[in-house]
Amino acid sequence: MAPAQTGGILVKPKLRVLLVQLPVPNNPGLNTPLAAGYLKAFAYAQGLGSRFEIELLPRALADHAGDALLEDAIAAREPDIVGVSLYTWNSERSLGIIERVKRRLPSVRVVVGGPEVQNDNRWVLEHPAVDVAVIGEGEQTFAELLRHWGDDGGPFIPLVGAAESPLAAIHGIAYRWHGATHFTAERAALSDLAAIPSPYLAGYLGLPRDGTLMIEISRWCPYACSFCLYGRNMGPRLGSRYFGLERVLAEIAWGREQGIRRVHFVEANLNLVPLFWPLMRALAELNRDRQMTFYAELRGEHLTDEVVAALDRANVRYVEVGLQTANLAALKASHRRTDLQKWAAGTRRLYEHGIEVYLDVILGLPADDAAGVAETLDFIRREALGTYDIFTLQVLPGTAVRQASAEYGLRFQDRPPYYVLATSTFGFGDLRRLRRQLKHGANLPPDAVEGMPEPRHDALVRRQEPAADSPTSQIWLCPPAPHGGQLIHRLAAHVDVVLRAADRAAHTPLLAAAIVANPFSVFDVYIHYDAETPLNAPEQLRQWRAALPFQASYLDRVAVYSGGDAAAAYARVSPRLWLVLPWSAQAEPAAYASVAEIIWQYTLAEGEEPPLGAWAAAGGAGVWLPGGTALDRASWGILGGVPIWG
Repeated sequence: MAPAQTGGILVKPKLRVLLVQLPVPNNPGLNTPLAAGYLKAFAYAQGLGSRFEIELLPRALADHAGDALLEDAIAAREPDIVGVSLYTWNSERSLGIIERVKRRLPSVRVVVGGPEVQNDNRWVLEHPAVDVAVIGEGEQTFAELLRHWGDDGGPFIPLVGAAESPLAAIHGIAYRWHGATHFTAERAALSDLAAIPSPYLAGYLGLPRDGTLMIEISRWCPYACSFCLYGRNMGPRLGSRYFGLERVLAEIAWGREQGIRRVHFVEANLNLVPLFWPLMRALAELNRDRQMTFYAELRGEHLTDEVVAALDRANVRYVEVGLQTANLAALKASHRRTDLQKWAAGTRRLYEHGIEVYLDVILGLPADDAAGVAETLDFIRREALGTYDIFTLQVLPGTAVRQASAEYGLRFQDRPPYYVLATSTFGFGDLRRLRRQLKHGANLPPDAVEGMPEPRHDALVRRQEPAADSPTSQIWLCPPAPHGGQLIHRLAAHVDVVLRAADRAAHTPLLAAAIVANPFSVFDVYIHYDAETPLNAPEQLRQWRAALPFQASYLDRVAVYSGGDAAAAYARVSPRLWLVLPWSAQAEPAAYASVAEIIWQYTLAEGEEPPLGAWAAAGGAGVWLPGGTALDRASWGILGGVPIWG
């Protein structure tokens, strides 16, 4: 941007900075961009507001827009610098979109940070979208990068004859120079978090009323579990590395004023930090009406009667206490110090107060085996603990378990979610069978893909077109409607496509183009059959789906245990196919189970009782009641836990 001249004075325009954080695919409500808010608040507190205009990508776009719409929205802002927060669930998608943006804006500088940015995560560090990667705590480093660029501190392209990059003096980063990745000296973490202003109180970070208020308590953990990243690069002792009570309460009060009802404490061991008791006492008063509910991670061994009673009075209703394993060998190999008896006693106290407990079991831990998993389940039963969930070990970059992977025979995906695929005691087939057994035992769907958006309950209802600047979540082709190329650049991250079976071939090019433009989006395709249209065989549909464009990414790798194989390390999840069939159609849902779900179309005569028994016996995903003959007058309901269109 060229300088402007005002009254004879040369005025240098502000550089535009755009900060981007994309959500978990199935839960955009949790996508509070707290890290981005910190970056902006700290940079402005350092006086950089005079040289930089820092914007957070609006959540209406970040949370819901498809890939093409995000690309267009970012490029349209013509940022000089883009900062991207990378987590396992968004890193591939974020970098894929930013790579496209860089083709349109070749001079844009891209900085990435977050848990995905680690010294041993080469695919991120060497990604063509990345110019600079911030390793560890980001506020100081990001501010220093802005100063460097704001002072015209050097171009990105290698200088002819230069021995090193101008970036070499900035601690805590990795960058590419003359075709190689270079790491600078480690950045010392902030000694006192009070240096970071609250982005909520400063007005830099807004929330929708149905959003979640993320409140960070500290950046510290006294434990060193080998599979966890929490507290890494943040100093070995707590010191002043926690936010003060006054600030935390002010942020919670701010959330109440905004109508926010859900608060998530970002803290691995809430009941161990010095803030715990004054915070609980203050919340018991501030939240006397119990309008706000709180989520916290706790250390189970320290859950005394007094601690749990304090949590209850504050209305902490959802807590995560871990467990991971009761196999002593696996605990030792994972560097996890757990007193199992004290942990169980503390966890039972939570149940007694009606607090919902998230109890996790991790499959594939180092030194664990079938007997160890059985011991873990026996422990849960013996100690009269509640329901549990099953997670597959993620061999995360930067963790000790990744560094020791050869010792324990760990083979794992090289991209997110980094699931373990085999260990010295489990083959992939063993892990897959055991995972399914444990999911069944916990009354969880064994083939559900964690993070996959649920099918919409109004998928077969023709929705009104949203405003021109809002994402479109439905492509309605039934009856055929004109759709130009502009449509595919306005799609949401989760799209329903409704078409008639007779028109499937004619609309395939449009669907293919939409997927190419939005390779990380989830498409649900509803194919409507009438009595005259022959039903396609499962293999025909499988071949048609396989011929559509495809780029493996996060959700496909999450699905590896739901139907993939260790060699591929993923299973394709999109598009999902739904066949809407007349009730009279001769089809067996089980025959289509691997490629499509069947929805039965049924029209009730006036006064007719719904044949619930017949519907249940038919199987499939549910029943669609069209309410007459017009396809676009459908709606959904729920019957017996089965999705029913009504």
